[in-house]
Parts: sequence; structure tokens; C-alpha cells
Amino acid sequence: MFDNRKVKINHPNADTLSISTGQLAYSGDNTSEIAFFLNNKWVVTPIEPFADYHDGSPSDADTAVYPYVPNDLIDAFIAENSA
Repeated sequence: MFDNRKVKINHPNADTLSISTGQLAYSGDNTSEIAFFLNNKWVVTPIEPFADYHDGSPSDADTAVYPYVPNDLIDAFIAENSA
């Protein structure tokens, strides 16, 4: 099973956080795969506090994901940046 949800956020570099879990995502029991978007376009520049999880895509890449991010870190970010 694959689950993807999009959360509106109030952040200077992104307006949407995509959170994916399940068989097609880089996720585990207490982790999720995330990505950021601004105006429906991928944000490829690393965003704190997730920079250590950034997949290492160069800044000119079309996409960037953050695999295996702890869910508690995601929840704290959403609480701090809720739209």
C-alpha cells in the first residue's frame, strides 16, 4: 500500500509538504519520505531541519526527496510551520 498526503505549510521556501509512506516510498515503521513544493514546483534546495536527509540531488535537478525522515521531526516541523 502507498499513501501520499500533501500538507499546506507557511515557510519562506515552500508552501506544500508531501509526505509518502508505504511500499513505493522510502519509509519505515517510524519514518516517511518527504518532498517540498513551492507554487506546485519541486523545491530542490535542502530545507532545514531536513538537510541531513536530502537525497543529494544537485540544485539544478528537477526533483529532490528526503528519505527515511523520522515522523516526530516531520510532525514538529508541521506544528511550527502550519498554514
